[in-house]
Amino acid sequence: MKIYNKDLARAKRWLARGRSLKVIRFLEPKVPLFIEDPNYYTLLGRACLESGLLKDADTYLNRGIQADPNHLEARLSLAVNYLKRKDPANAVKTWLEVLEDYPNNKYASRGLKTLKNISDLFQQDRFLERFEPRRFLPNIGSKWLGRILAILIVTLAILVVLYIWGSKGLLLSPRNEYRTGFENLKSKRPQTEERSDVLYPLENQELSRIIRKALRHYQLYEDNEARYELNKIKYSNATERIRKQSMELIGLLNEPTINSLETSYTYKDVKQNPWLFEGIWVLWSGLAANITSDSGTTSFDFLVGMDKGQILEGRVEVIVPFPVVMEELPLELLARVEPKNGDFIIVGKTLHFLR
Repeated sequence: MKIYNKDLARAKRWLARGRSLKVIRFLEPKVPLFIEDPNYYTLLGRACLESGLLKDADTYLNRGIQADPNHLEARLSLAVNYLKRKDPANAVKTWLEVLEDYPNNKYASRGLKTLKNISDLFQQDRFLERFEPRRFLPNIGSKWLGRILAILIVTLAILVVLYIWGSKGLLLSPRNEYRTGFENLKSKRPQTEERSDVLYPLENQELSRIIRKALRHYQLYEDNEARYELNKIKYSNATERIRKQSMELIGLLNEPTINSLETSYTYKDVKQNPWLFEGIWVLWSGLAANITSDSGTTSFDFLVGMDKGQILEGRVEVIVPFPVVMEELPLELLARVEPKNGDFIIVGKTLHFLR
């Protein structure tokens, strides 16, 4: 998919880096500028697909195919979207149509072969829940550019490590050093214990992997993703000492701003396992309903996904611990997830009305 427009090229770079929500926020207001551009609808549809907004993805990808019925990437993305919507029959139909026009297309062939090798409905359901969409889609970025950059990054990293080692670390600043506060968790050998009242049972090997992942996110200041992994430990059958140390690390995580939040989980993600997202920050857009307020707080029901007349993703109670002058406008909300009675509410921090 060759793209020459600067805005679409920028969105494509973001999508290649996995920043699908940013692509959606950037491209959706630009519909009038690209109303007959199949590349625009394909990029926006694929961003919605990777963000879990499957109905929106279906709409945009079909518009892209209407603009150019032979657009290969749009048709392949639509097939994968059918899979994500648990509609393998239409996915197969779309792939077969692709192979009629492009007999040697490896992505359509791979998809058909994968489904053919599934022997029963249980395996099919499990596959549809867990498959990786990008395995059946063309690489959104340049393969050669990615390989060259990877080689350069590895080479540069080796040179930096050797230089720092040789200079005995004199060039390290506090920001470049490890963040403090994780030493106890890192130094203890991961252990689990037999307990029947846990939400997230783990084996020792799984616990080791989750601890490494949490610490890696913590060192990169990816605190939202670190909290997600630490919650797994908190609600697991890890020993009391390890769970206590993980909760101490949770207390050191920073709060994001509406512009600094890198990873925002979807309503569907949170709804499935609210306890796993305890304390995690989300950035959702929608409409406020049933607004109430007193001298210290503002509360309302948040209709997630309704900011542009889209399909309702879900309804969630919002508590904002300060007074807000509400407007009859869609809004973008930065909030913290709080599990409650098997469900969840969100505690608002920043409200941005979309004019």
